[in-house]
Amino acid sequence: MAQAAFWEPIGEGKVRCRLCPHRCTLTRGGTGLCRARHNLDGELNLPLYGRISALALDPIEKKPLYHFLPGTEVFSVGFYGCNLRCPFCQNWEISQRADPSAPFYSPHALIDAARASGAPQIAFTYSEPLIHFEYLCEAAMLARNAHLGTVLVTNGYIEEEAAEELLPFIDAVNVDLKCFSAEAYAQKLGGDLETVCHFISRATTSSFVEVTTLVIPGLSDDVETIVDIARFLAGIDADIPLHLSAYHPAFQYKMPPTDAADLLFLAEHAARHLAHVYTGNIPTRSGRFSNTNCAACGALLVSRRGYRIDASGLAVQDIDKPIAYEPSQDRSTPYAYARCAACGAPSPIVIRRSPPQVR
Repeated sequence: MAQAAFWEPIGEGKVRCRLCPHRCTLTRGGTGLCRARHNLDGELNLPLYGRISALALDPIEKKPLYHFLPGTEVFSVGFYGCNLRCPFCQNWEISQRADPSAPFYSPHALIDAARASGAPQIAFTYSEPLIHFEYLCEAAMLARNAHLGTVLVTNGYIEEEAAEELLPFIDAVNVDLKCFSAEAYAQKLGGDLETVCHFISRATTSSFVEVTTLVIPGLSDDVETIVDIARFLAGIDADIPLHLSAYHPAFQYKMPPTDAADLLFLAEHAARHLAHVYTGNIPTRSGRFSNTNCAACGALLVSRRGYRIDASGLAVQDIDKPIAYEPSQDRSTPYAYARCAACGAPSPIVIRRSPPQVR
């Protein structure tokens, strides 16, 4: 077993984990709420270190990331466990259990597999990656050295010290903002809204950020909640894309799925505060909440039909809004914000320094 970071002994063989706000106290032989951290003889260890639940090639739009390298593929890696207890979890088969006998990949082996896939980036996704912080840090640094992009899909429930250490090595983040009620976060999900909001705000200073809200009946399906989320994001940057995804029955929730008309109605309200709102998990034709258009001239920048992407409306040029990287990394970014191919106005879309592709 690898040893964990962010913990302290508290006497009588007990330890306290300091990775996330739960700050679990573990007696000898005990396991944290996330299932990924274990007290072995008075030390906090990682029984799931390198245990992988899934490897797959995905469209980057599946994460979902609509403004980061549109039309490219991402090598996706999944883990086990989670530090929240969402009763509607769409990935509960891996998030709510642990499998210490799952296939093992060292960080080096994982990055070798990612490079062999031909994808330009690797995504830590599916269940909650942040509870595997130590593994993520090593793999993300190796990916950076191998000139692979790094993507994090997360609930954002982590203490600030750990976030500060990891985020400079993450190029793009999609944060799952479950709702906008502190009470609901605490009572229904076992989390803390303020921590997640702070993570989103911090992530925008070093990574490209998009946010997803799964529209859950009775939790996040009312106009007030969606508008509160949109206003919060606009207070950081009105260009942050918000994905409103339809709920489908899963895990402990058996209610009917989100109605497509209701989702579009909520998207209309969110779009009064944010420049880019998208809908997901519903059958939609390419349109307002699927495509990205130029704010200056209205030209189509990126057309999306499911995972079929045409990004030929983008021109490859740098503008005065570079991705922010920590100076200590001492490298020039391989990314640039594109311009509109029709009028030359700046776009909100991040691309590599090569022509956009049609997939």
